Amino acid sequence: MKSMPDEGTPERAHPGNSRHPDRAPRILMAEDNVINQRVGKLILQRAGFTVDLVSDGNEALEAHRSNPYDVILMDCQMPTMDGFEASRSIRDLDIPQPAIIAVTANALVGEREKCLAAGMNDYLSKPFQAEQLVSLVRKWAEFKLANPASDAT
Repeated sequence: MKSMPDEGTPERAHPGNSRHPDRAPRILMAEDNVINQRVGKLILQRAGFTVDLVSDGNEALEAHRSNPYDVILMDCQMPTMDGFEASRSIRDLDIPQPAIIAVTANALVGEREKCLAAGMNDYLSKPFQAEQLVSLVRKWAEFKLANPASDAT
């Protein structure tokens, strides 16, 4: 299983981590559905996060390659390059590694394991509650800001 931050009460001074109040976590959402992009971004903005958006795995790979992110929310089913291939490609890069959270409508048995095998750190099934999304992003953002040298894998 992928290394994960400890469960517990997150520090709340900054959406990322109170030990790093001067640095906001860099968050990328890779999602091909415009409505899902808007909803996800709005939820995270209301929680105090800033989110960049891309529409497919290829764009996610290029965005992370040009300016590495702390957390990537990765839709699994996208055109051009799906989230599985994009995650594997990101893991092959010799640059700081993000926490990758799979976001998928596929809640079949074994899907979580498929996501972890592709290099993703965590899994969120659609539809989800706003609190679930915020909690996962906060957990991984705090972990990455507290452990910048960690590869999150």
